[in-house]
Amino acid sequence: MKKIISLTVVFVLLCACLCSCDISDITGGNLRIKYKTDGEGLIVTGVPDNSTVPEIVIPDEYEGKPVTGIADFAAVNLENVTKITIGRNVSEIGLWALENNKKLTAIEVDEGNEYFCDKDGVLYTKDMKTLLFYPMARGVTETKDEAGNTVKAISYEIPEGVETVRTKAFYKCSDVRSLTLPSTLKAIEEKAFFRCSITEIILPEGLLTIGKDAFSYTALKTIDIPSSVKEIGEYAFYNCTALLEINVGSPEAELTLGQKWYPTNNGLNINELVISWAE
Repeated sequence: MKKIISLTVVFVLLCACLCSCDISDITGGNLRIKYKTDGEGLIVTGVPDNSTVPEIVIPDEYEGKPVTGIADFAAVNLENVTKITIGRNVSEIGLWALENNKKLTAIEVDEGNEYFCDKDGVLYTKDMKTLLFYPMARGVTETKDEAGNTVKAISYEIPEGVETVRTKAFYKCSDVRSLTLPSTLKAIEEKAFFRCSITEIILPEGLLTIGKDAFSYTALKTIDIPSSVKEIGEYAFYNCTALLEINVGSPEAELTLGQKWYPTNNGLNINELVISWAE
C-alpha cells in the first residue's frame, strides 16, 4: 500500500513539473520563443535577441494552444528588435514585459484581440483608456545643437479619452522631450515617465493620482499640480535636480503625500526648492 501511495505522489509531482516546463518554438533565424503552460493556454516567458530577427511575432497559438499572456521580463533588453506583433489571444501583459528595447519603433496588435490595441505603434488597452507601453525608438527626430552635437528628441501627444498612463509606460524613454497629456487623464502610475527628458509638462485638472517615482530623473524645471490631485506617491520627483518650483493647487493637509515626494538630489533636500500651497 505504501509503495502505491509513493508512486502516486511521484507521478503527481512529475506531472506538475512537466506542466511548468518551458516549451521552445524554433522559428526563422534560430530564434527560440519560450512558453510555459497556464491552464489551457500558454504564456510567453522568453524572447531572446537575435541580430537576424528584427521583428518578433507573438502568435495566436502554438501547438494548438492559445498564447494568452506575456510574462514580466519576457521581451526586455532586446538590442535588435524594431517591431513586436501581439496575437489575438493575448489577454495579459506584465508590467516589465516589453521594457528597455532601444530600437523598438512599433508595437502592433492583431485587430481581433479583445483586450489590447495599438495606435500608431503605441500599445493601449482595447478601450483606449490606458496607455500601456511606448516604444523607445518611436518617432525619434535628430537635430544639431550649437556645438554640432546630435540631439535626439521625441514629441508625443497622448490622445483624448486616455485615463491612465500605466506603470513604466515611458520607462527610460530618454529621448522623450515633449509630452502633451489629455484632459481626461486620471492617473499617472509608478515610474510612468521615469528618466524621460521632459523639461515641462502640463498636468490636467481632473488628474487624481501621481504614482511613486512617476517623474523621477526627469529634467523638469517647474510644475503646477492641479487642485484635483489627491495623492502623490513617494519619490514622485526623485532626483529632479532642476525642478526648483512647484505650485500645488490644494492645501497640503488635503493631500496624501508619500515619503520625499518632492524633488531631491539623490535623496538629499534641495535648499533652493520652493513649494507653494493653496490656502
